[in-house]
Amino acid sequence: MGEPAAALSIELPEKSADLTQWAAETARRLDAATRCPPETLPQVLSAETCCQLLERCQKVLHLEPTLLEVTPPAEGQVVVVGDTHGQFHDVCRMLELVGSPSTSNIIVFNGDFVDRGAWGLETLLLLVAWKLALPRHFFLLRGNHESATCTMCYGFKGELVAKYGKSHWRPVYAACKRLFSSLPVSAKVGQHTLVLHGGLFRRQPQRGVGKNKRKRAHPLLYGLDDVTLGTLEDLARATKGGMDPNGLGTSRLASDVLWSDPVGDPGFSPNLTRGVGMCFGPDVTERFLTENGLRLVLRSHEGPDAREGREDMQPMSAGYTLDHDTPAGKLMTVFSAPDYPQFIAEETDRYNNLAAVAVLTAPNWDTPAMRQYAAAHPRPEARPYYDLWVPDSDEEFEPAASDASGMTDVERPNASLVSTASEAGTVQQEGDAEQQQQQEGHSAEQQQAVPGIGTREKADSLLAGSAAAADVEATAAATAATAAAAAAAAAAQEMSNRSEETAVADLGDGVSCALVQPVQLPAAFAAKASQHAHKQQHQRSPKRTRGAAAAGSTVAAA
Repeated sequence: MGEPAAALSIELPEKSADLTQWAAETARRLDAATRCPPETLPQVLSAETCCQLLERCQKVLHLEPTLLEVTPPAEGQVVVVGDTHGQFHDVCRMLELVGSPSTSNIIVFNGDFVDRGAWGLETLLLLVAWKLALPRHFFLLRGNHESATCTMCYGFKGELVAKYGKSHWRPVYAACKRLFSSLPVSAKVGQHTLVLHGGLFRRQPQRGVGKNKRKRAHPLLYGLDDVTLGTLEDLARATKGGMDPNGLGTSRLASDVLWSDPVGDPGFSPNLTRGVGMCFGPDVTERFLTENGLRLVLRSHEGPDAREGREDMQPMSAGYTLDHDTPAGKLMTVFSAPDYPQFIAEETDRYNNLAAVAVLTAPNWDTPAMRQYAAAHPRPEARPYYDLWVPDSDEEFEPAASDASGMTDVERPNASLVSTASEAGTVQQEGDAEQQQQQEGHSAEQQQAVPGIGTREKADSLLAGSAAAADVEATAAATAATAAAAAAAAAAQEMSNRSEETAVADLGDGVSCALVQPVQLPAAFAAKASQHAHKQQHQRSPKRTRGAAAAGSTVAAA
């Protein structure tokens, strides 16, 4: 087991301390802590000190823009690291391979530090330590797992509960979420390379003013104005996505960046597999590179499990892929979690993949050399903090689940930025108590209404069923399941038929959306359309019962 946990105590660095030396020593102590039982972590790092470290780093990240400008060193390299997913020991092995961060060895972590693996917190704290030591030479970008919804479902929240107990996990989790909401979502390295987690993005919809306000495109539907390819200028102006980027409102551009995927076919279309983000073909990549003066896009987001069965994309067994090779430049994926996922339901299903990092060097910083490495075995014994049978968020994301988180799409943290964990606990009770209450209450409702992220068929049926329940006459002659499916299909068909006739779908409240062609709406979108249809019918039918009206309101809460 190594050193006693109490002998490994991690403290905040003194003002006069050598921060690089402190970060290296923190890494050593965290490594030793991973070899102790998880419940002993507070002996190494108290909840108070953990919150203070996270808050110090959050303040640094909060000052960074959505699009970072990384100036390469005159002599040296820039290393881009993909998903690491709580595989702490593999991160340490990678740093041994490419070298510790320094002024001549700039490192960019491209999101998904947590979830799935058993040491998400230790991995995050390792990165926090290096960020505090070298803020201008060590960069952290946001991934889709740095969000409230994903961390609740894929292990990170459960990990914090296991390590800090029921009495102390909440302030630590709140500090982590504030840090996540402050992370930049992209970085431009030199003049010609863009690094982001998921992929390309739409232009942020513009809010109408005056008479135009009634004709702006609705954020829930994909219309003519909704599939305009964004630019670096749009990216620089965008928000960081808030606590839980879900593709709605001001989080849309950031959500696209975090969730989008490349495909083999040309075009730019909604990512129906995930339920959020976009799919983009090589023609879109070429156009984006040309219009923005780029030659390389480096992204992450897809591991060997996500690439399994995708005939249009290369497998992720080598840790990297060349996805789009165009006359204007390339789009590549780099994945940095070897032998991923750490936990798997059936050992015979292991992918045994290699991991890789992209090393950029002078003169142009746009021709990466891929450094591969295998997993650090044997790993310390650990247990998963999530249900292995829950489908990976890399396969599917339910927008309804993000609503269940109780998080708001606000980029700025609340007034609870404090310098001590005791203050954080007080502010947490005052500022985040309602949020936590919503979180737990909505999560409980969600377990009844939507049985887990990824179970799309059940979720579709239940969401649509909530809408269909508002029309008592329509559901009286059929079973609940049959009526639910019929209501969703009818709502989608009504929208499609109206789009053929008028080319505009009216969603009420002065909002409309121009449709390109009849579309098959994703579940959450169909539920919204169905809800509006029932609202209109309710306005036309004043004799509707009170119970039916109440039932129709459940979709809005979902």
